[in-house]
Order: sequence, then C-alpha cells, then structure tokens
Amino acid sequence: MKNIQKYLSALLALAMAAPVFTGCSDDYEYSLSSVVAKPSDKFNARIQFVSRLSDGALITGDADYTALNNYMVNTLKSREEAWLTVFDRSDNANLDKVMQISINTYRWTAFAFNGLTNRTTYKGSTLFFNQPTRSVKATACGKGCYVTGFSPLMEGTRTDKDENGTVTGTVDIAYDINFRTVRFETNEQINAFGGENGVMNTLKRENMNMLMIGTVKNDLLGALESAVQNTDGSFKVYNVASGSAYTIFMLAEERFWGFTDVAPISVGNGIEAYTINVMW
Repeated sequence: MKNIQKYLSALLALAMAAPVFTGCSDDYEYSLSSVVAKPSDKFNARIQFVSRLSDGALITGDADYTALNNYMVNTLKSREEAWLTVFDRSDNANLDKVMQISINTYRWTAFAFNGLTNRTTYKGSTLFFNQPTRSVKATACGKGCYVTGFSPLMEGTRTDKDENGTVTGTVDIAYDINFRTVRFETNEQINAFGGENGVMNTLKRENMNMLMIGTVKNDLLGALESAVQNTDGSFKVYNVASGSAYTIFMLAEERFWGFTDVAPISVGNGIEAYTINVMW
C-alpha cells in the first residue's frame, strides 16, 4: 500500500509540475525573431573577390597567372592578409595554374561549379581559404546554375572605442561561418532562386545566418532584388561593385550581416581585386 501511495504521489507531483514546464517553454523565445541587435562596424572582416566582371575567363594566359600569383603571394602575403579569396570564373582551362597559386600561398581550395560550356570545359570559381573544411555543397538553381556553400573559418576584428570614438584596442576574432557563392546569368535562374519553393528558402532554412557573395548580370540585378524581397523581406541584396557585364552582390539577413565598403585595386590585364568589408 505504501508503494502505491508513493507512486500516486509521484504522478500527482508530475501532473502539477507539467504546466510549469510547459509555461517555461512557451514563454521563452527560441525563434530568430529574438535577435534584435543589428550588425555593427565594431566587428569587421574582409573578403577578396577577384574578377573581370565580364563573360570572359579570369585566366587567359601566362601574364594573367603572373599577375594573380603576385597579388596572392605579395599583396595578400599568401595567407597572412586573407582568410577567404574568390577567383571568379577561374574555370578549368587553366586549372594547373590555379593549383600552383594554391601551393605558392599554402592555402586550401574548393571549386564552385557554374556549368558546362561544352563537354570538356566548365565554368566556375575557385575559393581559397586557410583551414580545411569538412564539405562543400552545391545546390542546383535552374539550368546552368549552382549555389555553392561551405563553412570556412572567418578571421575578423573587433575594434574597441572610448566614449569619444577613439580606438582603444583591437581583438582578433575567428569562427566558422556559412558562406555561399553563385553566378546568375538568366531570369530562369533567378526565378528558381526566389519564391516559396525556391532555393533561397531552402538555404535559409538550413542556415538563416548565411552570407552570400556572388555575381549577377547587370541587367538582372533588379530582378534579383525583387525576388529576394518577395521571398523574405528580412534579407537584403547589396550592390557591391559593377563591371562591364556583371555586378558583385552580397546577400544576407539584415540582423546578421551588413555591407560596410569595398576597395578595388587593379591586379593587371583587366583583372580587379575587390576587398569587401563586412560587419556583423
């Protein structure tokens, strides 16, 4: 009888506690809507995006390779001044030269596939990063378009200031982020990206705090902005820089990332290196 009484007492105690446990779960805001802080220029990181911003390949001969190698080895000091560098349209025609730059700079690489131009030639970008990554994933987004994502170790800086705005110190910060890149060339690709059942919604459900930097044809930038706005108004497309045929854009949820500025320099032979400063 005593055991039965103890059992009933335990059940009664649990029954009384259940509403309390449930109340705690309901009252606590676990969703992303609880994130209220906006990105601050106190936290900064730089990404290099190297491109012709045209329909042409990045490397067309030895002169281009020499210019790019000089930029990576001397300007960026191999891996000292960079944690993520994108070679837009590096393609596969000069893969041996791109791999030699990787060796010269002691950096890891991954290929962001765009599509085939014929059976043996494919278009895409090379990603240079400093730490190994477990996986690189490509998601189809319409014909001839793939969104490539991985989680590199971001190397950024926190800048501390006093009440007068004077810098009092800086602190190095490093952690893994969700980075994605893509190249949009047609309306069909953008339509596949946006919309309720589009690629953007699939990707943001995986990682709401993703950071995307890619290229879009100049005359399709407006279509991309509309597609993103109609899919989720909390995401923003930033116009980073425009060239003869393509625009570099940055896409992010405004609570997690912000675009600060961009500093372009000439690498040579019509190639530009855009240092993109982002805040979080």
